[in-house]
Amino acid sequence: MKILETERLVLEELKEDRFEDLANLLVNEKVHTFFPKTLNREESGEYLEIIKKRQKNDGISFWAVIRKDDSKFLGICGLLVQSIDGKDEIEVGYRIDDLFWGKGYGTEAAKGCLKFAKEKLKISSVISLILPENIQSIRVAEKNGLTLQKKSMFHGQMHHVYRINF
Repeated sequence: MKILETERLVLEELKEDRFEDLANLLVNEKVHTFFPKTLNREESGEYLEIIKKRQKNDGISFWAVIRKDDSKFLGICGLLVQSIDGKDEIEVGYRIDDLFWGKGYGTEAAKGCLKFAKEKLKISSVISLILPENIQSIRVAEKNGLTLQKKSMFHGQMHHVYRINF
């Protein structure tokens, strides 16, 4: 099911028919440089179930990023409920296959999610949790108008919390 559309991309719900694409993304070491680890096939299946559960329960989650002109799976991007400093926040997150880096797809997908959060969900702000050494993700956040708000522990690591207010 299509969630949103941008100039070059469609973001759609992640379902079993995209499992191979998702598993290939989650095993990619370059994509996961700033994550604790890559995921094997079994863990990828569990991750897909978590994504589907978040979509069902929260109405938002990671979505498949599909290029319009050839229906190519580029990665995942979406909105996630995260608990930061004891408060639930909506985070925009993204993972684009390294084969497609440098083409603006991550920025475009995240921008579409921000527009969706503002216009469809009617929320007042969105955050992005980024490790300080993840310069590429910081660049994506800043291009989309998020600014560094604070530092916070998240999953045992100090993250920079970027925020945009609508």
